[in-house]
Amino acid sequence: MAAQRGDGGLHLPPLNALRSFEAAGRLGSIRAAAAELYVTPGAVSRQVRALESWLGVALFRHEGRTIQLTDVGARYLRSVTEHLSAIAEATGQATGRWRAEEALNIRSYTLLASTWLIPRLTRFRRSQPWIELELVTSSDPADFGRTDVDAEIRPAASGPWPGSDADLVVDADLVLVCSPGYVAEYRLDDPSDLKRLPGDGFLRSAASPHLWKIWFDAVGLDGIAVTRGPTFGDSTLAYQTAAAGHGVMLAPLPFVEPDLAAGRLVMPFPQVRRPRTQFYLVYPADRPHRKAFTAFRKWLLAEGRATARASA
Repeated sequence: MAAQRGDGGLHLPPLNALRSFEAAGRLGSIRAAAAELYVTPGAVSRQVRALESWLGVALFRHEGRTIQLTDVGARYLRSVTEHLSAIAEATGQATGRWRAEEALNIRSYTLLASTWLIPRLTRFRRSQPWIELELVTSSDPADFGRTDVDAEIRPAASGPWPGSDADLVVDADLVLVCSPGYVAEYRLDDPSDLKRLPGDGFLRSAASPHLWKIWFDAVGLDGIAVTRGPTFGDSTLAYQTAAAGHGVMLAPLPFVEPDLAAGRLVMPFPQVRRPRTQFYLVYPADRPHRKAFTAFRKWLLAEGRATARASA
């Protein structure tokens, strides 16, 4: 609640200082806030210091070159973000430019993005045309946990994620797939037939190195050590290699359903027990939720529920 002056007017801090504080708090970086506001980092720092002086409280802790919101700063940021968003929306409604484009940056594992997320994005863009979505893909675990995105879609195996909230997006069967020709070449009728495969027939992803053990344990198969053969830094390459007839790979069932329907891939052992695999939307727990993120999160979780119903 804004304080009141004795003459009945609102007692407000400088608007530029509030904008600098909101950007720095939301992005977790003075430099990133400066880039967003098209000013220098020094200008953002001065505005934040001016606001702290005006309030008489510390909003950030400075740890080397990084900043962390204090408890007071985190609470203040939530209120400031809410009210600045309300002002922006009210201004848009008054001028007829309601919901101007808002940027949203999401990082996803490559296979999930290419086979599951991207085919669904048309629906999101049609429902939320005011959001400018930037999708960054990677299968390198080192790329995740950085602060230059609003949220990341990660496999459960990469958790836990201290300091983050996480929502389950995909919970699916993990299935073995290969090309129809590969099934015929190696006469794959039972999981034990996999023992006849050459070592390079088991395609692996560096992003999920333990999947084969999980699958072997689930189907009760032992005596196979998947320690040689190609390991792909990008899961999509393993997927393409399997489709080309050069081995077997593991994938969440919803990611390969279009290729199974088209006959490019097959499941040689459809009746075996299938372990589950999960992917989560992961985002900072202490960062206020912008409207663009809230809209994307709601849409993404609905798509995940629809996928689960379709696969049931």
